Amino acid sequence: MDKYYEAAALLPPFEAMLRRVPGSVAASACEIRLRTGRPVTVETPNERYVCKDRNVTAEELRACVKYFCDYSLYSAEKELAEGRITLKGGHRAGFAGTAVMRGGEITTVKDISSVNLRIAAEHKGIAEKLMSMTVFEQGFSGLLIIGAPLSAKTTMLRDYARLLSAFARTCVIDENGEIAAVYRGIPQNDVGLNCDVLDMFPKEEGIMRAVRLLSPEYIICDEVGAEYGRLADCAGKGVKLILSAHCGSTEEAVSNTAVRALVESRSVNFIAQLGHGTQLGRVLGLWRVNGIEDIGGCGSRNDMYRGRSRILAGAAQTGVAASFSARADERNVRENTLPRCAAAGAYR
Repeated sequence: MDKYYEAAALLPPFEAMLRRVPGSVAASACEIRLRTGRPVTVETPNERYVCKDRNVTAEELRACVKYFCDYSLYSAEKELAEGRITLKGGHRAGFAGTAVMRGGEITTVKDISSVNLRIAAEHKGIAEKLMSMTVFEQGFSGLLIIGAPLSAKTTMLRDYARLLSAFARTCVIDENGEIAAVYRGIPQNDVGLNCDVLDMFPKEEGIMRAVRLLSPEYIICDEVGAEYGRLADCAGKGVKLILSAHCGSTEEAVSNTAVRALVESRSVNFIAQLGHGTQLGRVLGLWRVNGIEDIGGCGSRNDMYRGRSRILAGAAQTGVAASFSARADERNVRENTLPRCAAAGAYR
């Protein structure tokens, strides 16, 4: 809940209004949305709370954007052109407005008509269970986390970075500034002691620099797309990958060009699917794959699992969602009812 009020303070014209929302909404809020001529809304994973006091004015929206930029729009021109800016505390503002073009490229955005303030959320420990079933398995080469938007993929990657960097050189290619949330050179999120962050680098360029200059043992990337070829090259150089991709189902994963290439090149050999909505914070399936056909078969290689891993794979087969926590005890593991982390509703 503290993060919600911290984010509300970044919106001075609306802070008093936002402090009056019900505590249950504040506790699970993941976004605050401002749209000119419409009321402020607070988004949670399961509901939208509308602040009916009044509508947002264009002048108020401009005041918020100036506040984000420390009252110097020129100094934040690059961030405005990309449509996002990382704020103190790890919060991130995304913008919609009118693009200003120069030489075929967007140089900035003017007449901003809406702002989406994504509230930072760290949930330390949520990756421990999944990491024990992947990174420490014999023959592990890489993990791809799939899920729909707002399914906790970035939150999971962030905790992987924190945990991995405790014992291995880890590099985060943070093209969207969401994993580490670097603000003035300082990560606002805890990504561990031995983690290097290439902030706002295009993934392909960041991957090349990481391998050439930073000697990582693990590379972590969010929202893998056209740069999959460069990632496949990394795997051939002894670097292990922890990645995510927008795929709402295994069927979508099978048809995704980047996923196919990463699996068929053996750059990743584990795939985890995360739930969203009412299943937010839950692992719906974990498969060890030798090829794309294993994904299409929804985990035909489940027999390769041993011990606790079999429970999670079995849960995926039967459609029972297995949630996870660093504090899960063996009784819960055996009963396939791993408890959700506190405040799981704020995962994204």
